[in-house]
Amino acid sequence: MKKSTVMLWAIFGVLLMSCSEEEIANVETSSRNAIGFNVLSNAAETRATPTTPANLKNTDFDVFAFTADGTAFMGKVDTDFGHDGVNIVYNNGKWDYKNASDLRYWPTEALDFYAFNPGTVDEAMQWSYMWEATKDTQKITYSCSDEYGSGINAHENYDVMYAIAKGQTKDKNNGVVKFNFKHILSQVVFKAKTQYDNMQVDIDMIKIHNFKFAGAFTLPATAEETGSWSSSDLAFPHAFTVVKNANITVNSNTEATDITTNTPMLNIPQELTAWKVSETATKSKLEADNAKQCYLEIACKIRQSGAYLLGSASEYKTIYVPFGDTWVAGKRHIYTLIFGGGYDDQGEAVLNPIQFDAETTGWVDADKDVNVQP
Repeated sequence: MKKSTVMLWAIFGVLLMSCSEEEIANVETSSRNAIGFNVLSNAAETRATPTTPANLKNTDFDVFAFTADGTAFMGKVDTDFGHDGVNIVYNNGKWDYKNASDLRYWPTEALDFYAFNPGTVDEAMQWSYMWEATKDTQKITYSCSDEYGSGINAHENYDVMYAIAKGQTKDKNNGVVKFNFKHILSQVVFKAKTQYDNMQVDIDMIKIHNFKFAGAFTLPATAEETGSWSSSDLAFPHAFTVVKNANITVNSNTEATDITTNTPMLNIPQELTAWKVSETATKSKLEADNAKQCYLEIACKIRQSGAYLLGSASEYKTIYVPFGDTWVAGKRHIYTLIFGGGYDDQGEAVLNPIQFDAETTGWVDADKDVNVQP
């Protein structure tokens, strides 16, 4: 039976703080009144490389700040999706403005801050990852790429985060503006084991069919609340690659073999409707595609006591497995495939249906927080 549990939210902590008291050239105002940046991070595991205090400096973020009347104090009033905030980068041992002309000093009135990470967007992602920001509305658009497929337009997906800090002044929290960054995407990870101890499965390729891969995320009204996704049924039918040309051997019914722990997928949070093989109207794979029902496509060989039940020594065969769950933002969903069969493209059973053992794991904090002082 398939079991689902939830996992803890992963949170990056980011602090906005004042810089040193050294005077900045050609600026009469003391630099202690400048809005500066300092980063506090954890070891949230994202994609192949965990983000830690050691490598967080390789990322950057875009910041907007608005006054009570909606004037853009940092960035600009951006009603079109783009990349128009103030970019903050790690440089010379501290977090600093990428462009010196963007330096801002604390005004007398309160500011509402919004930040987007990553702030720098690769050319291949220019139209896939954008944001807009005004005082009243902040949104992020994101379109996932089939990054593990062979398409020429495939690009590495980003672990996108946002942060909110409203009503901030120089005198509040000793001038430190605190950001808690939150993830907007879901991670999906696969493992596998066999149904019986005398079985062996060789996996070549896995794909997920019929899920939403793009949408718009609206930031919540406050940092304590949860944002929301809106997405359309795009480009059905379609399939994204979990793993390809893998040559993974699974031969245990007790210990799960890793498939994608080091290369998890980053996907739009959503509810997946599994292929309803038992219903006449959606019996075949084609009918499942038309109904936008989700399933896995797996190219594999299955042996039991040395005899081939599926495929041969020289050929992989494709089976299909209904797949449904709810992907949640900021959570890492782990699925263990329990091989014992599947279906063909007409919905006929190949051996017994593959089962799932689903779990989640927390994104664990680092041993200690690291502050990088300017």
